[in-house]
Amino acid sequence: MRPISALCFFIALAHSAGHVCAQEKLRIAPSSPGLASWPVQLAAKEGFFAKEGLTAEIIVMRTNTGIAALVTGSIDFTTAGGSALRAAVNGAPLKMILNITKKADLWIVAQKNIQRVEDLRGKTIGVGGNWGTQFYQVLEALKPSGVDKDVQLVSTGDVANGFLTLQQGGMAAVALTPPYSILAKRMGYRDLVKTSDVIPVSPTTGLVTTKEKLEKEAPKVRRAIRAVFRAVDYARTRRADMVQFIMRQYKMDKDVSESVYDAIMETLNPTLWLTDPEVHIELNRIAEQTKAKMAMKPSELVDFTLTRQVGAELGR
Repeated sequence: MRPISALCFFIALAHSAGHVCAQEKLRIAPSSPGLASWPVQLAAKEGFFAKEGLTAEIIVMRTNTGIAALVTGSIDFTTAGGSALRAAVNGAPLKMILNITKKADLWIVAQKNIQRVEDLRGKTIGVGGNWGTQFYQVLEALKPSGVDKDVQLVSTGDVANGFLTLQQGGMAAVALTPPYSILAKRMGYRDLVKTSDVIPVSPTTGLVTTKEKLEKEAPKVRRAIRAVFRAVDYARTRRADMVQFIMRQYKMDKDVSESVYDAIMETLNPTLWLTDPEVHIELNRIAEQTKAKMAMKPSELVDFTLTRQVGAELGR
């Protein structure tokens, strides 16, 4: 190797090493291995976090565990947006900074011998989490049929376990998100309730962090938000590539993956932030469901400032 070429090589190598060293670790905890938090998983797999100087570690944790880990500083974000808002109402120092799904994204899927929602009366329904947002969404979605007071809700831990429970016949019905809801329907189980038809506004999934991290590590938070924006734009404009991602990630055939893609696009919040009236809807829902007096303002629970700024920078 000639001296000049060698010098150029070592300069390039040093620059590359410096770039790698500059990568900052980012820990994000989805509450399920399902696709509810797909922009985060896509951003990690397709390198959008890496392009922002972040090495993302995706750690699936049950909702309550993830919120506790966030409060103690063990992780940077949870994606359990609705449950985190409930925790914030109860005093946890948390704020939602980005919203992924604005609509309820559950499907109540029943055993093959159950024909109608009314047939669930007196039966057990499996729900992910532990009396978090999904539990309340199921009850709210069952209200129009009058069944909400006559069912027993039992935690399945997460939607993946719920899907297995349905196949094992352990419960009359379960609440599922994609891809499990799609797979269950393809297997012949009864799709009884699509919760987004009943609940048009319910900020289920998003990025939630602590108030302290938002104040002290705003540049890092901004970079994470930008990576999620790029992942969402990738998915919206490159359908075929996103379908391939779903096929690889969940080992599903193309036909099912296309149905999953359509389902997650339907519940996606296109702006990635919520208006104050939309946050008020959730606050009123929490107050009604918990019988609590609600005097909190949206600004105490959410802060979409960085999300709006990043969106504007990206021409959104």
